Amino acid sequence: MEAVSSLISRVEEKGFIRGFKVLGRRGEGVSVSYLLFADDTLLFCEDNRNQLEFWKWIVYCFEVVSGLKINMQKSEIIPVGGVEDLDRAAAVFGCKVGNLPTTYLGLPLGVSHNSCRVWDGVEERFKRKLATWKTQYLSKGGRLTLIKSTLSNLPIYFISLFVIPRKVRLRLEKIQREFLWGDLEERRKLHLVRCAVICKYKRHGGLGLRHLKDFNHALLGKWLWRFSLERESFWRKVIVGKFGEEEGGWTTREVRESYGMCLWKNIRKGWEEFFLRTSIRIGNGSRTRFWWDTWVGDSKLKDLYPLLFRNAIHNSAVVADL
Repeated sequence: MEAVSSLISRVEEKGFIRGFKVLGRRGEGVSVSYLLFADDTLLFCEDNRNQLEFWKWIVYCFEVVSGLKINMQKSEIIPVGGVEDLDRAAAVFGCKVGNLPTTYLGLPLGVSHNSCRVWDGVEERFKRKLATWKTQYLSKGGRLTLIKSTLSNLPIYFISLFVIPRKVRLRLEKIQREFLWGDLEERRKLHLVRCAVICKYKRHGGLGLRHLKDFNHALLGKWLWRFSLERESFWRKVIVGKFGEEEGGWTTREVRESYGMCLWKNIRKGWEEFFLRTSIRIGNGSRTRFWWDTWVGDSKLKDLYPLLFRNAIHNSAVVADL
């Protein structure tokens, strides 16, 4: 895949192809022409016959150089927005025409992530697993082990990126509770302990089951952590190009737009809570805001010394500036 990446980059530098630009609030942004994941590739192209022809030649060159064959019968061309003469575009590559919404690498594209329908696949996998286990005799300990090792891990792929809707979360937790207490379709059993107690750590008197809401917040917070560390990663450059970043580069500016922004917007909402649970190591002071960040004790200097803050000429200065 390094070969095709190098080939595309050189052709793009010459101006023969153009991807799409992730535009930010000031008209700036990052250009995206392709995405690679293992043996799966996404190509982005304008609605332009010449560019389609160049993309076709890139594909041919890759096949000749690598000796590999790209299966066009398994490939799709998916229009985004208004595309003229889509059949002609598909004929250039000899592939079939797809449409949005669709699924890529198991995740939904072009559909609202808040929709409960998106999570139907996760719930179905829950039920399929339980269908095989319910026919076997399992002790409470066995059920608890299976919930921890399998059921709790089934939605990780989704909840590591999307906020789980409340209705979906309650349904999945209900499935886990019923399996733990041995509920069957024709016979219900009493739940002897509240779910809130079961989800506590063992040292606090619980069974250590994961509470999906808290687990979801923790996984989304991992993106906030990676944002501040992976400063050269491509995904971060795309996010910054779209939303900009606050001084210090710890996070982006607050996302206020509504349409099409919910993915990062929902992750960004957890920043204040996340930041309260972190501490700053000063280093050279170029990424730490003197007044706004908590770097001396447990409070911000603007709160400790409000009069000085109001009179400061540069109240957004970093520690290195002062």
